[in-house]
Amino acid sequence: MTLPAAERGELAANMVSATLGAAVGGLSLDTFLLSRPAGWVVSRGRTWVLTILGVSVLLSAGAAALLTTVAGVGSHLVGVGAAAGLTVFNTVSSFALRRRSFRLVYSMRAASGAVLVGGYAALYAAGQLDGGRWSLVWLGVQWLSALVVCGLVLGMVRRHGFGPAPTATRSDYRADVLAAGNLHVGIFAQMMTLRFNQVLVARFAGAGPLGVYALAVAALEFAQAGAVVRAQRILADRDGADGPDPTRAVVRAALPIAVAAVVGLAVLGLVQPEYRHAWLLGLLLLPGSLATAAGKSWSALLLKRRGEKATTVVALVTVAVAVPAYVGIIPWAGVVGAAIVSSLAYAVHALASRASLRRAQPPSHGAV
Repeated sequence: MTLPAAERGELAANMVSATLGAAVGGLSLDTFLLSRPAGWVVSRGRTWVLTILGVSVLLSAGAAALLTTVAGVGSHLVGVGAAAGLTVFNTVSSFALRRRSFRLVYSMRAASGAVLVGGYAALYAAGQLDGGRWSLVWLGVQWLSALVVCGLVLGMVRRHGFGPAPTATRSDYRADVLAAGNLHVGIFAQMMTLRFNQVLVARFAGAGPLGVYALAVAALEFAQAGAVVRAQRILADRDGADGPDPTRAVVRAALPIAVAAVVGLAVLGLVQPEYRHAWLLGLLLLPGSLATAAGKSWSALLLKRRGEKATTVVALVTVAVAVPAYVGIIPWAGVVGAAIVSSLAYAVHALASRASLRRAQPPSHGAV
């Protein structure tokens, strides 16, 4: 909020290239690992787990480099470096989440957020309002978080031992690749729906409008925090497929936060005239934010009950609507068009997930 809109746009461009790069190249390993049955890590062994992590880090870096080039705004150093750090953090955190260490992981995330805000505050106090420098601080915090969580998980492994030799067969490894591929196609499509619009805003509207739009998106994402935690609990719970649907409670909790976010954006517009239209973008994004909160819970339940193929179909249907609409509307309608189409796309994803969930059958993991 303290940065000029164009400088915030540079920071946002770096963030979206890195986060989307990690989502595209990270092979969705965090979600894949959370959805595996008990004993999966031990049966596969360290070599297999480290191999897929290494491949995903390289792919994340390459995807972030490409996205930074397409956006035309931002730094390749920050985009590539942060994408690699995010992939390490998300994947390694999933091992802790598999052991029900929710408090540890989210304490780590909260601590990294506090460090990041402290770094931003130091730059602001020094009169440094350059988006590139703020981006370097963000990059440093991503890697600090990744290294700390790696150390914590290694400590867990040492305390509990490395376990027996791997017992998986070649067919098990092939099944892993197939399951991860099916899951990743869906999550890749979902992330393209969530983030690719900001790449196009950077390309066609520039850094200033992106800074305003990204602030509105970030504010509305506060309302989705509870849904993210609930979805991860559903995935990590071995009996999560049979529990009650928590979506109604998630949406009820998200609504007042979303409204407060829009009000906060309106107040900010009075203080910082460059952001005077942020509240309108937030209002246009509000229905989509609530739809996303619902869709995260429904998507997690769908993954548990019907498997990767069902969530992939939903995500592909959504991205088939979203990306053509982004490409067709954002070049001439700018950030307003991006907000409207985004809310529409998020609603499509939520409704499609709910419709597919109604046809759910008991899960069958088979060889996976």
